[in-house]
Amino acid sequence: MRVAIAFVLLCPSLAFSQPTAAQKKETVKWITALEAPDGGFYLAPQDPKLDAAPRPMLRATNGAVRALKYLGFPMLKGEREKHAAFVLKCYDPKTGGFAEPGGKPDVTMTSIGVMAAAELGIPHAQYAKAMDYLKENAKTFEEVRIGAAAVEAWGVKDCPFKLDEWVKVATGFAAEPNPKEDPARGAGSAVAMLLRLGQELPLNFALAQPIIAARQRKDGGWGKEEEGMSDIETTYRVMRALMLLKEKPKDTKKLREFIDSHRNKDGGYATKPGDPSSMSGAYYCVIVSKWLDDMEAKK
Repeated sequence: MRVAIAFVLLCPSLAFSQPTAAQKKETVKWITALEAPDGGFYLAPQDPKLDAAPRPMLRATNGAVRALKYLGFPMLKGEREKHAAFVLKCYDPKTGGFAEPGGKPDVTMTSIGVMAAAELGIPHAQYAKAMDYLKENAKTFEEVRIGAAAVEAWGVKDCPFKLDEWVKVATGFAAEPNPKEDPARGAGSAVAMLLRLGQELPLNFALAQPIIAARQRKDGGWGKEEEGMSDIETTYRVMRALMLLKEKPKDTKKLREFIDSHRNKDGGYATKPGDPSSMSGAYYCVIVSKWLDDMEAKK
């Protein structure tokens, strides 16, 4: 994949405080090395111990194109069209759902497909039934939460269905949180969902930001359980909420250290420190770093 490797180096004003320009270049190299011939991306480098050929994935492709954008490396037109063609191969015009190659459509993959399609500039008409699929199938909080990301990518004002039922699910989730779930994860997930849909936060959400801030852990991140280590996926959810609330985390230095602990020598990021790099790890860490950069630039 051809990208403007020197873009940030030639435009210092666009370089972010963390990671460095050299580290970003390494991450771009790691991401682009995972591009498949058909325009998709692999989730991780091929394990030499495995005989099976790697398969490009829709989830990895969405993560790759979005991570490259947040790193500040624009795609050339021909590359964008190639990725778009792969994404459309994952779309089933009969059901309106998206699925991983060879898999069956579901709400999560359809939402990811809509996000990828929107990111790549694919006209709505080419995957319009995906919104019908989400309307009919997104019922649980986790389903409407990821569905909200798709609606945001599509355009909230252009959403072809009313969002009242989804909002009701989110407010119900917030009113009766899971006692086994960390309060910051639950609050961050609900706040981010509603704000992504352009909704005003109900009065009972007034303590969301203080709860989120208070639950930042000693390692700098946030986690799923009340005790134990933080995880990058929960940290990503909470940071999206803080970004939308226009609030900085309490300890940005420790958060940067937490993100950096996921970085590997190959230039990629793992979803868990010490594990091999993956596209999911790269996406989460790149976007949280970008949000931090933006927050600190406004201070």
